[in-house]
Amino acid sequence: MVAQTKCLAVDDHPAVRQGLALLLAGADDIDLVESVDSGEAVLEAIERYSPSVVIVDVRLPGIDGISAVKRIAERAPDVKTVVFSAYGDKRLLSDAIAAGARGYVMKGSPPEDLIRAIRTVSVGKAFVDPSLSPALLMTQGVVDAPLSEREREILQLLAEGLHTEEVAGRIGLSAETVKSDTKRAITKLEADGRVHAVAIALRQALIE
Repeated sequence: MVAQTKCLAVDDHPAVRQGLALLLAGADDIDLVESVDSGEAVLEAIERYSPSVVIVDVRLPGIDGISAVKRIAERAPDVKTVVFSAYGDKRLLSDAIAAGARGYVMKGSPPEDLIRAIRTVSVGKAFVDPSLSPALLMTQGVVDAPLSEREREILQLLAEGLHTEEVAGRIGLSAETVKSDTKRAITKLEADGRVHAVAIALRQALIE
């Protein structure tokens, strides 16, 4: 029997929830245990069902999707979140990653991308929708100034949710050195900040 990844979905549109149920029912290794319609409800459902992955819409009544992602990361750090959104602007992507999301998928993308995202984040890796790369994530900086092994390692740890001090402790460097290397990576990737740099590195498969 195929091991299943327990998923929970939160979206305030019934049609979207029904569509997700139909889509995920076709994946033998994914079990959608519940769908809810608000950020408040998803926090309660996590306690009840203990999912491995939560699919989160950005625009929600009450607690918005990004805030829900942040609360999930704080209250249930082992649960991976995938933002499932109709919006693909850079600010939302950056905010989602900063809040703790491990995946970001556009609602207009092929259905298989969401399934890929769930499978990817469930094993501890990150997934950024391929359709976001032309407008948001492509940069010439990687070609002109490749990231060093240490810069990639630092971005990888940042992508996993570690703070600067935690990264420093993990790799045996001072926090100031980590900050300096992070700034250098941001410059090379022509990013707006470290969250955007992580997004670029994820999309270009420089990190996982």
